[in-house]
Amino acid sequence: MLTPEAVGGLSQSELVSLVLRLVEDNQRLQAEVVSLRAELAKNSGNSSKPPSRDPAVEREHQAEARRAKRSGGGKRRRPGKQPGSTGTTLEMVANPDAVVVHEPLRCRGCGGDLAEAEVTATARRQVIDLPEPKPIVTEHQARTRRCGCGTETAAAFPAAVRARVSYGPRVRAIVAYLLARQHIPVERTAEAVRDLFGIRLSTGCVDDIYSDAARRLKGFLAALVVVLRTLAVLHVDETTDRIGTKTCWMHVVSTARFTLIHASVTRGWDAVKEVGVLIGYRGVVVHDRLAMYWKLKAKHQVCAAHLLRDLASVAEIASQAAWATGLARLLVEINNACDDARERGLKTLAPTLKRSFSSRYDALVADAVAANPEPATGRKRDALERRSYNLAVAFSTHKASILTYMHDLRCGMTNNQGERDLRPVKLHRKVSSCFKSQAGAQRFAALRSYLSTTRKHDIPAIEALTRLFNGDPWMPQVAQGT
Repeated sequence: MLTPEAVGGLSQSELVSLVLRLVEDNQRLQAEVVSLRAELAKNSGNSSKPPSRDPAVEREHQAEARRAKRSGGGKRRRPGKQPGSTGTTLEMVANPDAVVVHEPLRCRGCGGDLAEAEVTATARRQVIDLPEPKPIVTEHQARTRRCGCGTETAAAFPAAVRARVSYGPRVRAIVAYLLARQHIPVERTAEAVRDLFGIRLSTGCVDDIYSDAARRLKGFLAALVVVLRTLAVLHVDETTDRIGTKTCWMHVVSTARFTLIHASVTRGWDAVKEVGVLIGYRGVVVHDRLAMYWKLKAKHQVCAAHLLRDLASVAEIASQAAWATGLARLLVEINNACDDARERGLKTLAPTLKRSFSSRYDALVADAVAANPEPATGRKRDALERRSYNLAVAFSTHKASILTYMHDLRCGMTNNQGERDLRPVKLHRKVSSCFKSQAGAQRFAALRSYLSTTRKHDIPAIEALTRLFNGDPWMPQVAQGT
């Protein structure tokens, strides 16, 4: 550390050099402070951080903002039914399964016997309950008959009658439902089946049912790949999971009607080839700018939800606020125009409107590039400068892919569909922890693909799984989907 005495002994040139060095250090420290403050300010609204990583106070502020938006900026909504909204209640059924009549025994006035008294009114109330579950055991007998020619022929057992004693399709469907739909671990699934239905399953039996369900879905998955390749727009995304201490990746290709989830050891191109949908696909792929997806020969739609978060983050930098805010507003305005066009049954926006949007986009991108020049001193950009510069370059380079939704009304603005279809993966991790093997991850992905797709077609999960174990799984058809 320099003392006043030491400074006093410096020559003029040494003092100038010292001041310049201190100014440089001060600028560097100021940049670090700004960068650290920006990092602390990151949340799920202006970065890729999930909402679960937001501080409790921040989550409450965001919830308050959502409530205010829903109520038009008014007072905080009270819990329960809101004034003016349509209420719902349990309705009586016309033909109840059982009727229990309650008779008054004696008159509350004189105490007389009412057994033969006139009935003047009947009040009705109904209770909805479930019967006590009780397993039904069905014995199948396959007889053998001898023909007049002397040949004996034995009857075949149905496909669901698998062994000397076995569990039927509905029991197996319930087990698979608890595992793959409700994400309950194997041991707790066995416990739930015992407590709910009085059926004692070993954990090994539960695991075998899970694996059998996945094996039965090979035909469904193959048909799903064929259907997805025929569709005009696909949403793709990926997220991490764990196999013990190792990372695995869950990849999704989906639409509003179909979901295909695939478990892979890699995030990269090998996983795309394993899924088999996107290789050679020529439609529109909606994604979040992951470098791997740019290798596809398809058209691209960059997820604008990610762009809006990036713009919100950059807009907190004073020198970048104007263009970042302007681009965010423009993207939303274009989306509103597209929604309005769809509601009016139009197939495309008016050419003059598209030209206007495109011109405004170009002007804002030019401002963005101008606001991020090369550092004058030849130094490298710091973290904040790289963030704004990279975003400006992305908007400049990928204009066509960012505005695909403006030219093709079949394509949405965001990749929310893909993200929603991957959300159960995070829920499974939270409830059941990591997978034990790659095979376990793959069977979960197969069951989730089936259950998500059938739910999108309004088929209840238990019905879909019962059909699966009866050897008649629901199958996707090319003519059904968009």
